[in-house]
Amino acid sequence: MKSHTSLHLLVWATSIVSSPIIASTAISIEDAAKRGLIKLIIKGKGGYTGKVIELKIKNNTPNNLNLKLEAGRRLDSKDNTQQDILVTQAQEFYVYGNQQKNMSVNGMCCQASNACPKTNSDYLVGKMADSNLVKLASFIDKNKYYENYTAQQAVWCISDNKSIASIYGGEKDIVMGLRKYVSETTGKPIPSYNITYRQEHDSLAIGRPLKIEGIFDYTLQTTGHVTLAIFNSEGEIVQYICKELAHDKGEHKIYYTFKTKDLPEGTYYAKLTNEGRLEKEMKIEY
Repeated sequence: MKSHTSLHLLVWATSIVSSPIIASTAISIEDAAKRGLIKLIIKGKGGYTGKVIELKIKNNTPNNLNLKLEAGRRLDSKDNTQQDILVTQAQEFYVYGNQQKNMSVNGMCCQASNACPKTNSDYLVGKMADSNLVKLASFIDKNKYYENYTAQQAVWCISDNKSIASIYGGEKDIVMGLRKYVSETTGKPIPSYNITYRQEHDSLAIGRPLKIEGIFDYTLQTTGHVTLAIFNSEGEIVQYICKELAHDKGEHKIYYTFKTKDLPEGTYYAKLTNEGRLEKEMKIEY
């Protein structure tokens, strides 16, 4: 019995010697692939947000590899009509010598003008995204917003320069937190309105803006009849919100809906007049 135990320990010790862990510091999968240590197969699982990537890693060496996948890595779609994927969850893991590891990856689309990735679509390991996207990916990872569509909208705000007003439709605290974070990261102000887009699940990620909603607050110094209208950048009226509405002097609010479905994207202005005099102007961009 003692001899059998000693033999068992010898075999175990020999196994460790012949299959050591390469380094205590994890190696990026990009670096490992460039060095020929691993072979990568990266496939899309369909959808915009959540576990949208299946990653297969084949260890080409007899050694155990300590690897990492970074939040903020941009996986490149081989199909230039489909969106790249921003990795939103950092992971460190081992792949044993000459073995293959399969894992699901949390990510979000980062090319709003492209189509939703299809199941079994092919991806390349890509590289780290620009610094603002990396910061946002880490913020999403920290808060575990992996399947949160409001966070997906925040990604498009940075990757595609969409308005912060499009971060909308989820839980109020999450919406406000993401708006604040994106504003601080990009230096862009937080708009006082919300943009609703038409969802294009079979083609573009974000379709045309359907409407813009918000509150227009103002103070009148005199009683009068007010008109609130939306103007384009050429100074032409494209929509009336209210017309010749009787108001007393004082503080007021108008809840407005600006229908944008058939209008080109760009800069517009909400202008309030009282008896023909301009009282307040607000810029609207989408």
